[in-house]
Amino acid sequence: MVVSSVVDTLELAVEFKSPADKFWEALKTWSSILPEVLPETYRSIEVVEDVNGEKNGSVTLWKMNPSTLIEGAPVMMEEKKKLGSVDEVTKTITYSVVGGDLLKLYKSYEPNFTLIPKISTSTSAKNEGDVVDDKVEEKDEIVGGGTVKWSVKYEKVNEMVPEPNMVKAMIFKTLLILDEHVLSKQNEVVEQDEHILSKQNQVVEQKEQTEVITN
Repeated sequence: MVVSSVVDTLELAVEFKSPADKFWEALKTWSSILPEVLPETYRSIEVVEDVNGEKNGSVTLWKMNPSTLIEGAPVMMEEKKKLGSVDEVTKTITYSVVGGDLLKLYKSYEPNFTLIPKISTSTSAKNEGDVVDDKVEEKDEIVGGGTVKWSVKYEKVNEMVPEPNMVKAMIFKTLLILDEHVLSKQNEVVEQDEHILSKQNQVVEQKEQTEVITN
């Protein structure tokens, strides 16, 4: 059996529709979300080594359901994942797998996520009425949606081990479900705000009607 010593990379890009800031927050705290929104895949996720909560160095134990398979390998039941870093500027999260079934196949396994918000560039005159080109400035604005890129660097224990394509498929599904969850929560907030605004308008109308009758 030939032992592999080559570090390979597998990549994935997924578009999301929810607000970028909300999706970023969900991605940082997804260990508390996934067992709820995707229980058929994630049985439980718990912190087993706590370093200031979800800060760098914390280790979480991910327990999968038996249906979660890796191509050409035994059932992936458990995975210990260490949080490497969370970069708020580049919107990047890094991990390393430090225990569990994946390490039966890979000597090292280091996934990371990078969120890229959708940017809209608009132009506007610097002064009212200006139409000359040098008086027009461009402004980048973050709008809803964007792309989240997942990549993993891994080293196989031997050349017979397949690429982690089933994990890639699982991550793809997970990110789509996470986006749906964030959108659902966002819609709930919008509906609540609209309900509150409607109530406020009713109060104002009733007050105006009372004042008219009084006068």
